Amino acid sequence: MSIALPEPQHAYQYANTKLSNRFYTSLLGSCLLVLMSISQADAACENNAVPPPLLTKEVALKRLLECNLDIVDSRRGIFTNEANLTIAGQKQNPNLTIGVSNINPKLGVGAGPYFDKTIDNAIRYEQLIERGNKRELRTQSAQSQLAAASQDLLDTERQLSIGLLKTMVDSAAANARIQLLTQVVALYDETLKANSIRTQKGDLPPIDEQRQKIDATRAKIELNQAQSDARAAQITLSKLLRWEGQADAMNVDASVLETSAAEAGGFDLSNRADIKAATMRMESAASQLQLAQAQRKTDVTAGVQYDHWPTSSNNPTGTGDTISFTLGIPLTLNHRYEGEIARAESDYEAAREMQEHITANAEVEWNRINADVASASSNLQILQNEQLPRAEEVASTVELGYKKGALSLIELLDARRLLRQTKLDTLNARAALARAVLTRNQSILLNSAN
Repeated sequence: MSIALPEPQHAYQYANTKLSNRFYTSLLGSCLLVLMSISQADAACENNAVPPPLLTKEVALKRLLECNLDIVDSRRGIFTNEANLTIAGQKQNPNLTIGVSNINPKLGVGAGPYFDKTIDNAIRYEQLIERGNKRELRTQSAQSQLAAASQDLLDTERQLSIGLLKTMVDSAAANARIQLLTQVVALYDETLKANSIRTQKGDLPPIDEQRQKIDATRAKIELNQAQSDARAAQITLSKLLRWEGQADAMNVDASVLETSAAEAGGFDLSNRADIKAATMRMESAASQLQLAQAQRKTDVTAGVQYDHWPTSSNNPTGTGDTISFTLGIPLTLNHRYEGEIARAESDYEAAREMQEHITANAEVEWNRINADVASASSNLQILQNEQLPRAEEVASTVELGYKKGALSLIELLDARRLLRQTKLDTLNARAALARAVLTRNQSILLNSAN
């Protein structure tokens, strides 16, 4: 099977393809910087154990990038791939063999210093010589993997930052629902106290009082659910920001619900980190395929040997000092690496398909994000400009009519329930718009920074 391989366009290109000592020094320095930054971040995260009184977007995002364990693990992945790049560019170590031979126990080895004895001393030096640009191909593959690991880090930051902002919106929205429902429950409590007196005086049928208690209980249940949602959001935030055990201190700035959409001018979806990572892995697989094909160009092992076998009266057959050269060539008689090449071809096809799959998913996700923004914005406008004023007007009119005795309790309860639900729907729409806008804004911001 013949596969057309793309021209590699690696993110990590080095001027010296022979991997000089200067390159190794630079690479070691970058690895040490990565380790130092990880250690410093760990120390800062462990020492900073108290969250701020008010958690803003800026503070939360900064803490996420510094302390989140998934992001820290992704940084360590870069260090691992830097080490793999070092390994890929190394030449094979030579082999040194030292031995003695031709020792005749019957005749003996003779008298005098060691090197005058009739012993054949041999020193062999062998070096594997790779052919077919194998080392360069390994280096190209490792460079692509290193670039992919860097993009994986950026994609992890993108996903987690979006998840963080959504959780902050959930927390702020839950707190707003708590405030709203607390007021509703308080209103019901006041009404129930007054109606209890009216029932005792005979001014209000007991069945109407029971209806009000049912509605009041429903409002309390909704309040309990809002409190549970707020607690769940706090726990999620504490885990994301590595403030475990400090969930109660996660007080989110309510301004996160008021976010304006950013302009998408110059937005290029192909610049997204997960797409670039998949492209780099496809390039790595292409290099691996070329490397598998290069195995058909056999390597050779060159050797040089020095022999010291002096002559003596007992051993006139010695050769003295001699030098010999060898060249080892493997014979591809049983196979020509067909299996390795077929596997590399399959890996390349899988990487190419994965790149196409990730690109298609990114396009669908981006279109869905824009659709969510448009839909949430439209819904919020309808609720704020039409539904909420109508519900407030109906509730106000019914409240007045009920006080004057012109309307029944059922109509009052229906009007209150409608107003409460409309306010909750408006709040949910604000939260939905904030989540959609923040997702879009963060996607644009990180895409332009990549």
